[in-house]
Formats: sequence, C-alpha cells, structure tokens
Amino acid sequence: MNFFITGIDTDIGKTFVTKGLALAYESKGFKTGVFKPLQSGALKNNDLLIAPDLQAVKELSSTINTKCSYLLEGEVSPALAARLSGIKIEINKIISDFKEFSTINDITFVEGAGGILAPATDNLLCADLIKALDIPIIIVTIPFLGRLNHTLLTINYAKQAGINIKGIIINKIPDSTNDLACLNFIKELNLYTDIKILGCIKNIKNQNKESLIYEFKDILL
Repeated sequence: MNFFITGIDTDIGKTFVTKGLALAYESKGFKTGVFKPLQSGALKNNDLLIAPDLQAVKELSSTINTKCSYLLEGEVSPALAARLSGIKIEINKIISDFKEFSTINDITFVEGAGGILAPATDNLLCADLIKALDIPIIIVTIPFLGRLNHTLLTINYAKQAGINIKGIIINKIPDSTNDLACLNFIKELNLYTDIKILGCIKNIKNQNKESLIYEFKDILL
C-alpha cells in the first residue's frame, strides 16, 4: 500500500498526519516507510543538509524507514528552492527512488510539499508528481473558516486531474469551541462531496509516540 499525503495549504499538519499514520501502522505490525520527494526548508547540521520532516519521524521511531530525493534550502516552494540553489529536479529520479524505496515497505507514506498545486519543478506541479507516482492521495484539512473552500478546490482539482482520492483527514480539531464554521465543518463538507472522511484528529498538545498512535490507530486505509 502506498499513499500520498497532501494538504489544502501550508501549515495544515501534513507532517503531523504522516507521523501519526506511520506510527499507527508500524504499531499494527506493518513495515512502514516515509518518503519525502522534495524537502525545501532543509536544515544544516555540520555542513550536511537534513530533512526536518523526516527527522520528526525518526525522533519518534528509529525503525520507520525514511528517504528523501532532494534536500533544498529555503522556506519556499521546491521549484523556487531548486532554482535558487542551481539544482535541477529530475522527475525520473523521484519515481525511481520511490519504486525502489516502496519495495522494502508494506506501506509507504509519501509526504508532499504544500498543496496539490504547489510548484514541484519549473514545469511541474505537485499534482503532476502525484500522477507520475500513480498512488492515491489523502487530503489533510482543518475545520476553520475558509477551509471548506480550500478543501473542495483540492478535491475538485484532483478529480479533474484523474487523481485517486483515498479520503480526507480533518486535523487540529479543538477540544471545545463556539466557532460556527468549526462546529459545522463536517456536516457542510458532506453536503458538497462524497469523499470519505477517514478520521478526525484532535489538536494534540503532547505529541509523543503513544498519543499519536492512540489518535491514529482507528484510521483504516
């Protein structure tokens, strides 16, 4: 099984959801991997670049396999980060890396960069990368004002592009709120799309291994 984790925007919690799913499925006995095709915002450690999104996974489990095709500096889109660094991103390298990496795992989660229309290269969007990998997407959203629009735009574009949507994970649900948009988000979402909601994840403050496994353990893929 292979799934591409995409979000409706930045700072939605793709890395958090990827960590949670990877830990939960590892706890069920699956050999699990996390693949990051393009990591912009890479950090330097002793003159070596590291992928912070993959580092976040490794900090919670040393036995989850991880791999990144391109490490790029700069908190910008992968396309711009590569251009500024003088690096040419080769889609065939990403596909080759993914195929090789996924063979060692029972389940592989591929974490995207930004939303589905974030620029991946100078002539390709993340949606093009998803189509090239030919795997279903899981859309990560949050239940706040304006996000219904973002979610439906992502769903509709994916459908038009012929991308298989596995389902939606609603992240950052507050313990209590009087926000009408938040309280009615699931009902409103179900009015406008038939895409399955895979899970609703609370806004976890203590993000340790045990709390993540507990929160994600009932999500069936």
